[in-house]
Amino acid sequence: MRILFRLVAAVAAVVLVGQAAVAEPLTLIIAKAVAVPDSVSGQAKLSLKLTPDSGKAFARFTGANVGKIVDLSIDGAVVTSPRIVEPIRGGEIMVSGTFKGGEVERIAERISAGDAKVEVDVKPE
Repeated sequence: MRILFRLVAAVAAVVLVGQAAVAEPLTLIIAKAVAVPDSVSGQAKLSLKLTPDSGKAFARFTGANVGKIVDLSIDGAVVTSPRIVEPIRGGEIMVSGTFKGGEVERIAERISAGDAKVEVDVKPE
């Protein structure tokens, strides 16, 4: 009886590990996207306000992936790849980096118009 239980537990552990390894990208639903100035660098940053459901899903995603690097992509192009240091709650994401002039504004307009797909995914190690 004990051997059977251990075998079932081992199979369950393998299945769970296998499921974690094949996580799907999370598509984010954006309620509002705007370009905002960075007070330090003067460059524009992209501010993304998620819908309530998407914010909850993002909080779960970041909570499950603390310590990992994730790719945030817009229309399949990776915009930033931060390491998650703690769960991100509150439903807001601020994306900064080196963007070409006017690029952040164009991205915000595309997202606001519903013409862009925004996803996060764990970066393969």
